[in-house]
This record gives sequence, structure tokens and C-alpha cells, in this order.
Amino acid sequence: MNISSDSRQWPLLLASTLTVMAGAALAPALPTLQAVFHDTPHVALLTRQLLTVPALFIVLAAPIAGWLVDRVGRVRLLVASILLYVLSGSIGGLLGRLDLILVSRALLGVAVAGIMTSVTTLIADYFDGLTREQVFGRQGAFMSFGGMVFLIGGGLAADLHWRATFLVYTVPAVLLWWAARLPEPVVTRPLAAATHPRLPRARIGLIYGAGLTGMMMFYVIPVQLPYRLVDISGASGTATGFTIALSNAAGTLAGVSFARLRRHLQPLQIVTLVYGLMAIGYLLIGLAQHTPMVLAGLALAGFGLGLTVPNLSTWLSSFTPPAMRGRVMGGLTAAVFIGQFVSPLVAQPFVNAYGTAGPFLAAAVLLAVLGGVAWGLRNKA
Repeated sequence: MNISSDSRQWPLLLASTLTVMAGAALAPALPTLQAVFHDTPHVALLTRQLLTVPALFIVLAAPIAGWLVDRVGRVRLLVASILLYVLSGSIGGLLGRLDLILVSRALLGVAVAGIMTSVTTLIADYFDGLTREQVFGRQGAFMSFGGMVFLIGGGLAADLHWRATFLVYTVPAVLLWWAARLPEPVVTRPLAAATHPRLPRARIGLIYGAGLTGMMMFYVIPVQLPYRLVDISGASGTATGFTIALSNAAGTLAGVSFARLRRHLQPLQIVTLVYGLMAIGYLLIGLAQHTPMVLAGLALAGFGLGLTVPNLSTWLSSFTPPAMRGRVMGGLTAAVFIGQFVSPLVAQPFVNAYGTAGPFLAAAVLLAVLGGVAWGLRNKA
């Protein structure tokens, strides 16, 4: 069956957008939420943590999700996770305390762990070879495009009322019926633990490390850029949503281009390219005195991120046996979201010392160093 006509891919691709939506829909509303809850102690850090508390619980839940995917089933976990996502994501609009909203965001993280792990495992189960690369590339494109849509929607909602932003999280309810109709893959399990093949732990660790650092660096954009834009131009929530969405548009283009790019570059060469693009992009944002320079930086950084998920997912699934795939993919999910969670914690000292430009300039330096390391290892993994 031609990949374009294989109906199994579409609910998976749409569900993939929910991982980005978890933070993207709320990002434009952060300055407003900080103003609304200004009496809350440590409000500046806590409002930023509204985007990253889900990541902590993704990290905690992803290993469990990986075990459930292999033991209970991919499709069952996906449906249950989407339902939890809708409920935990939207309830924030009914709450009036920042600490309670943080609790709801924690539950959202548990849901994202289940969605990300089950979707990635199902793509690896359903497809192989070039077709798998194409679908993972489309997954990256959908994640970026979905982030763009939800950023704009979140920005528009934030300008109406901060509570309206949380209504965006009701949209995924339409996926429940479609996801439930997916066929459960038949996975052949080894008869004994001794029959499990040995996995290349060093290579898996390298992939997890690339996922962690890549997401830690990228998440500087949704967490810190709203404040950078206010500093530069006094941008509204709508303007912030449209501006950040440019990075997602570039990521969409990267996802569509991934399979073609993969024919010419090895995985670590793509990692080097990702770090290089993001380093230049962040340098531009950190030095920017006007919005066009920010837009140029976002385009470069967004293209880099758009290559990250399909590259690492394809690389990891290429040598992981089906019976162990859920647990290994769950590890990648955890690594990616550890990076997301620690991003504002690592960035805050640079905000305190150098203002809104600080995190971007520091990230540019670190990305340049990491790009050099990846280039040096390109023939060893």
C-alpha cells in the first residue's frame, strides 16, 4: 500500500501534534498569567514552569508508559492518554490558583508520556525502511505545523482572556474515536529473557543525550521568547503567537525534507547540522534589536528542531527489536522531556544576569560546542 493511502498514519500524525501543543498553546499567555497571579511568591519562575512541569511528569511516566506499551498494548494506551490529555489540559481554565493549575499540568505530562511513547512505537511497528523514514519525517512536520496552529490559537485566546487559552486543549477529543479504530500490532515476544538480543547501550545513550540537549536548547524559545519580544517591541499575546509560530513553520519544512536529507547524511551528521542551525539562530535572537532579526533566528532554529525528532526516532528504531521497542522509545521520550523540564532552570541565571538576551546567547555558545562534539563523533556511532 502506498504510504499516502495508508490510513493508519493519519491519527498517529495528528496525535503527535499534541506533544508540542502541550506547551505551545499556553506559551503566548505566560506574561498575562504572570500579571494575573502577581501576588504568588516566585511567580516569574512558576509561570514559566507551567510549560515545563508537564515535562517532569513525562520523564517520570515515560518508563511506565514504555512498559505498558509492550505489555498492555499500543492502541489502548494511546486512547487512554488522549482522554487524560483533554481533561487535564482544559481544566486549568476553571481553576483560580496557580498551584492548582500546576497540578493539572502535571497530569497533562502523564498523558503526553503515553501519547508520545505509543505513537512513536506504533509508527515503528507499522512501517519499515524508507517508508518508516518518510512517516517519521511527516511526524516531525505535523508536530511543527501543529505547534504553529496552537501557538496562534493560544495567542488569540490569550488576548481574549487567560482562561480561554485552556479551551484549546479540548480540540483533541475528536481523535478518540479514530485512534480507537487503529489495529493493535502483533508483536512476537521472546520465550525467555536470555533470547533478548543485546542492545548497543553506548549508541542508545548517545541518542538519548542528543534528544535531551536538543530539547533543552530548543525550549528556550517557547519559555523565554515571549519575554524577549516584550522587551524588544512590547508584543501582544497574538503577536507573540504568530512570531513563535515561524519556528514551527520552518520545522514543518524540515520534517517534510527529512527523508530526502537522510539519503545523504548519517544520523550524527544531521545532529551536527541541527546544533549548527540552532546556534546561529539563537545568536541572531540574542543580538536582535528588532523583530525581523528575531524572525530570521527563529527560522533557522525551527528548521533544526524539525529534523531532531524524526532523526532520533528513525535512528533508534532501526536497531531496536519490536518486543523491546516500547521501553526503548519510552526512554527517548523521557530524555527529550528531561531537557524540556530543566531548560528554564538552566536559563534563569542568565536571565537574572543578562536580561532576556542572556539565555539565547548562552545557548548559542553551548550549541556551537555540542555541534563540534557531534561532528567529531560522526564516524563512530
